[in-house]
Amino acid sequence: MLAYRGRTMAWFVHLTPEKNAARVRRAGLSPVSRSHSDDPQQGIYCTPLLPDYTLTHQWSRELIRFKTPNMVAVYFRIPDDTRVTVGHYGKYPEEVTAAQAVARFLSLSPEEVRGYEVFLPRGVNAKEIRRIRSLRRPVGWRYMPNAHGRKPCPCPACLNPGEYGVAKLRMRSPDYGTSGVRPRQEVFAELATAQLSGEIIDLLYSLRARGQGDVFRIAHLVDHPDSRVREALAYTLTGFRPKVAAELLEKLRGDPVKDVREAAGADED
Repeated sequence: MLAYRGRTMAWFVHLTPEKNAARVRRAGLSPVSRSHSDDPQQGIYCTPLLPDYTLTHQWSRELIRFKTPNMVAVYFRIPDDTRVTVGHYGKYPEEVTAAQAVARFLSLSPEEVRGYEVFLPRGVNAKEIRRIRSLRRPVGWRYMPNAHGRKPCPCPACLNPGEYGVAKLRMRSPDYGTSGVRPRQEVFAELATAQLSGEIIDLLYSLRARGQGDVFRIAHLVDHPDSRVREALAYTLTGFRPKVAAELLEKLRGDPVKDVREAAGADED
């Protein structure tokens, strides 16, 4: 924390795709994220600027799984008495001041602080931003904090289709291996008559297909009224060859529901 015109100011870091850098430098950070609370607010997620580079930028390696491989770190300062929330991403956050959030991070061990985040319930104007730097080598944990040494879970909720090494991991899993792979034509036959959203979602996640003709057989789901089905479709399509699924994924990136857009690979702050 530094003194600035008679007020102490806390440093924070926000990560965003590199393509947003020019806009952020010009107009600041827009409050486009939603808080994890009973009364969601619009704002941004960030991390205090810590002595440890890896812990400061710990979310970068995880974020590139869902966004672009080229990220930038936006460093900004806000008054110590600014109200924020702080906590582990898997738990209910606590409302504190910016200074208290920094102190919370500093009081934790490296193992404990992994997965912690700060939510600022507003945007950051351009004058509050001090510098923007590229992150050429993302750092931090992947899949979950302190996951090193644990066998990763191969389910679609933990590992997205198309990620490096996912196919081999699922083939070795007793629940997802070759013994459990359902014939492609059987899955398509059930999809043709399935009515319940849950049934359609399960069938999509069990689908192992790559061809252009296979895309045509599930293309109608892009307009399904249940956003959960459209989200499952987006995840499934990421396992197809890029050129085959490009048109449908592009349409899903314009979906009115954020979760669907993110599943299809849309870049958002």
